[in-house]
Amino acid sequence: MATNNTITYDEKVKGWTSFHSYYPEFMVNMNNEFFTFKEGQIYIHNQTDGDRNTFYGETGNTEVEFVVNESPSDVKILKAISIESNNKTWDTTITTDLDEGHVNKESLEDKEGMNYAYIRRNLDSDIDTSLLSVQGVGEMASLSSNTLMFGTVPQNVCVGDIAYYMVNNDYVKIGLIDTLTGTTLVLNSLSSVPNPGDFIFCVKNNLAESYGLKGYFARLRMISESLDPCELFAVNTEVVKSFP
Repeated sequence: MATNNTITYDEKVKGWTSFHSYYPEFMVNMNNEFFTFKEGQIYIHNQTDGDRNTFYGETGNTEVEFVVNESPSDVKILKAISIESNNKTWDTTITTDLDEGHVNKESLEDKEGMNYAYIRRNLDSDIDTSLLSVQGVGEMASLSSNTLMFGTVPQNVCVGDIAYYMVNNDYVKIGLIDTLTGTTLVLNSLSSVPNPGDFIFCVKNNLAESYGLKGYFARLRMISESLDPCELFAVNTEVVKSFP
């Protein structure tokens, strides 16, 4: 389904600068005010009172999208971002040519006047078992309801880890660890059912542990649902070169 947008042209930069979600029937600039018409009604824009991002009774988001491509010939690891803005309302998705990740607004922390956060990878089937975030548990002895039983559960397996096993060289998710003991893992639910003798391993929650995103370039898409005035001055990335 096609989406209609209004685009703006900036005479100072001699180019098209933004897309807007509102789609009027007619628009006019008069007496230094901007007016649009929708379904026979007249609306005035650029008002400082009232909710922002609200047009014709419908509320939208503020969205900014751009590409990070420092040292374009190098494979890089994006570790963190810092946002120079007057608030912490930005949810960010990051996509590289090799990886996908995100930064939720809840994880932004104030560091020297900037909103800083580590980039978290999206947890998916592409699991690197060479990383410290993956911990083998052992062969499952038996299964009772949502409880997986073992001879011994390693001490560094934690509540919130996600249990997996392997089927035909594919990693299959079992579920999230809700509670545990020295010999059992109790999961909140079972996405799949392993058999006794299957080797079980756990992956740390991607919010608790992440090494960043790898790739030649990254596309950042930032979304704010705030209805208050919002200023975004700059976005900085913490990048290191990746060595095979």
